[in-house]
Amino acid sequence: MSSITETLANLSWQAVLVIVVVLVAIRLVLARLEGRWAASVGEIAESLAIAMGLVFFVVRPFFVQAFFIPSPSMVPTLLIHDHLLVNKTVYRLRDPRPGDVVVFKAPEWALELRSTYENGGGQTDYIKRCIGAPGDEIYVRGGYIVVGGEIFTKPQLRYYYDASQLKIEPDGLYIDGERVSETDIAQKLGRSGRITYHPGRVFRNGKPLNEPYIYEDPDYNYPVLQPDPQDRGSAFSVMNLERSEKAGKLKIIKDNGPLRIKLMPGQFFMMGDNRNQSSDSRYWGPLDRRNVVGRALIMFWPLNRLGLVR
Repeated sequence: MSSITETLANLSWQAVLVIVVVLVAIRLVLARLEGRWAASVGEIAESLAIAMGLVFFVVRPFFVQAFFIPSPSMVPTLLIHDHLLVNKTVYRLRDPRPGDVVVFKAPEWALELRSTYENGGGQTDYIKRCIGAPGDEIYVRGGYIVVGGEIFTKPQLRYYYDASQLKIEPDGLYIDGERVSETDIAQKLGRSGRITYHPGRVFRNGKPLNEPYIYEDPDYNYPVLQPDPQDRGSAFSVMNLERSEKAGKLKIIKDNGPLRIKLMPGQFFMMGDNRNQSSDSRYWGPLDRRNVVGRALIMFWPLNRLGLVR
């Protein structure tokens, strides 16, 4: 079922046109024949042709379209192979708002990044959460803990803990959902003393966002002016920041406060809920308004995940 819906959701208009023409031809041929079977099959072909024409040439381009999720960048909100319907009319009436889950055409630099690090291929439609809108100032601070006065960043902690999920909360360090005891932390790190926890945070206009939907808190800082050797995409991020600023497409604020970017008119900052496994605006920059396709509305497959996208 999943492969069938995926194929239907991604049929090109040329393929649909061929199918509709074939169905119409079948209807015309059967109309010349006598018999109940010819009439019945002809009516089915006619109904299918009309339905496909309406869905693919009216509904899909202008109102609602089906999409599937090919990557883990939006975990836990959206899982790989989830199928959803996207509302394509809402952003004809208003702009995306922070918190919206948005489908959009991948920006040129996103495709360049994928070509560089992932050998290209795959979808050109992306889905991320809108974090910032025009005029907003955005920056990210990666999570860390302090043990006896010494700082350990999340990338450093991953050296000691082999885990699929490493999350820092204000009350502790969590490995795959289980809180790690302070005794274990001290033994693992070979340090002693008071332990404090500092989750990674995304800041909008100087205030940390409350984001219960994320898989992990961020490992990284953004923006940065020097590549991080522990983040293979950070070199691209730095290069993108430099060329965007030179082209007048991005404003980097360098004052006595934290280094941050300010979104210009028609720009939106997009991030995956799986913060540390997402190709998003921290790499390829703000999204241009003209790339927006629609807002994720409803998950319809698999059935046990049926519901609104929030």
